[in-house]
Amino acid sequence: MIDIGFQWSRARTYECADVGGFRVIRSTAEKRDKIEPLKINGTKPLYIRFAELDGSDEACRQFACAWGLLKTDEAGKAETVAEWQKEIRKLRGLMNALRVGEKPPGGFLRAKTGSRGHELRLTSIRVSLVPGTIGVDGMIGRPQMMLEPETLLEAMYLQLGKFVAGDGTLSACKQCGGWFERGATESRRSIAVFCSEKCKNRFHYLERAKR
Repeated sequence: MIDIGFQWSRARTYECADVGGFRVIRSTAEKRDKIEPLKINGTKPLYIRFAELDGSDEACRQFACAWGLLKTDEAGKAETVAEWQKEIRKLRGLMNALRVGEKPPGGFLRAKTGSRGHELRLTSIRVSLVPGTIGVDGMIGRPQMMLEPETLLEAMYLQLGKFVAGDGTLSACKQCGGWFERGATESRRSIAVFCSEKCKNRFHYLERAKR
């Protein structure tokens, strides 16, 4: 599977404020950090974290504090909360149409094999060749292909597409009920029933408390 190469600029803090009659999310700090949002620790991919937001000001603000704005990483820019809510609904709808919880996922794209009439264009991206890795013999390997989305929102759509076209499945955590990928990475095996060690430990703690 081709890798996704993505870096994003995130301010240290964000706030929700009223500007021109709209609720917006904007940065409140000049200092910014370069991050790689798709290389996050844990088992819940970024697109699931975004789709699970309840759309409230605080939920959107906290997501921005962790990963930045959706469509711009320029200092001094803002995005409306209404726009975020729209994108949350849109991503949820796409996940439902692709039946991400089925084994295998694909939804309407599995209705007719090989039909380009059923294709789904997720986003526009750059495709680059980057230097290969250094092998045990000290030689640089052949160049690798890298998909490079331009915004955080595009990166999440691409991450979703990579999952649907890959080998893993989504499952609901036995403790918290949230979605998580299993079998797609080494972090969660295909038979996993918990999204994290925290949920696993919490489940067994509650089970022991019942006895």
